[in-house]
Amino acid sequence: MTRVDITKSNTSSSGYKGKIAKRKVTKGVVAKYVFVLSFLIWPLTQFAIFYVYMNFSNIMMAFKGMNVDGTTYWNGLENFKTVLQGVDSRLIGISAVNNLKMFFWTLIFGMPLNMLFGFYLYKRKFGSKVIRIVYMLPSMIAGIVMTMLFMKLIEFGLPVFFEEAFDYTLPNLIRNNTTAFGVQCFYVLWLGFATSIIIYSNAMNAIDPGIIEAAKIDGAGAGRQLLHVVIPNIMSTISTYFITGVAGILTGAGSLFVFYGLNGVPESTYMLGFYLFRIAMGGDLTQYPTAAATGVLISMVTIPMTLLTRWLFDRLDP
Repeated sequence: MTRVDITKSNTSSSGYKGKIAKRKVTKGVVAKYVFVLSFLIWPLTQFAIFYVYMNFSNIMMAFKGMNVDGTTYWNGLENFKTVLQGVDSRLIGISAVNNLKMFFWTLIFGMPLNMLFGFYLYKRKFGSKVIRIVYMLPSMIAGIVMTMLFMKLIEFGLPVFFEEAFDYTLPNLIRNNTTAFGVQCFYVLWLGFATSIIIYSNAMNAIDPGIIEAAKIDGAGAGRQLLHVVIPNIMSTISTYFITGVAGILTGAGSLFVFYGLNGVPESTYMLGFYLFRIAMGGDLTQYPTAAATGVLISMVTIPMTLLTRWLFDRLDP
């Protein structure tokens, strides 16, 4: 038990000054700190190794070259020149544009739809309980199974339907260069739809019912309730989606690996996340510094964008 002695001494006619004496360290105090440290040491060690050390190592690798045997040497800014002007610079450009397109479709276009369906569930309209269960079913099935079912539907189900219903031969949408990326956007949007509407509806359920009742008394319909009452009260959820979306805007990989594997991916569907994943899984050590340089350039773009987005949402909803 810690013992603290306070000695009072008259320093003026109006009061006294407290003086803290020696603090005695007992076995109980030591045991308490050891107990707390035993819980913190593991996550702190993981943070130091897998975040601080790995990120520092990746930044350093961006300025190095690597031989086939794994030995490294300083390479200056050559890796950055390779990214911007090298053989893969055109592919990196296509990937960056596709990442921006995916961000637009899944966040800018998908968010209003998710919010509207979440509002429908929140209002407990007809079939809302059944819809909630049905949309949660995909999250209970393994991702690879969902992907296989989706691919079978697109590659075999839709062509048969169009052939029988419209006498039209539908191309393979997944393998066609002009439609493959559109299928990726739709799949990512569809896959995250169920989780998003549940999150939005749960955030809306946390709103004080008295606020909604007051809006109804003032004559606000469902549309005005959504715009003027619900959205301002779930702004923290919306800002979280935006900030995390902007933070990962250039690192998304879609579902390219699940759809096509490591090879055979249509060039028009490439994304930066998959580009880096292919380098890491390809086994060519000499390309690691180029991947590290790409990651540094991505961070130089996304960090200011993320901070700016956070600042804007702090202004909108302090």
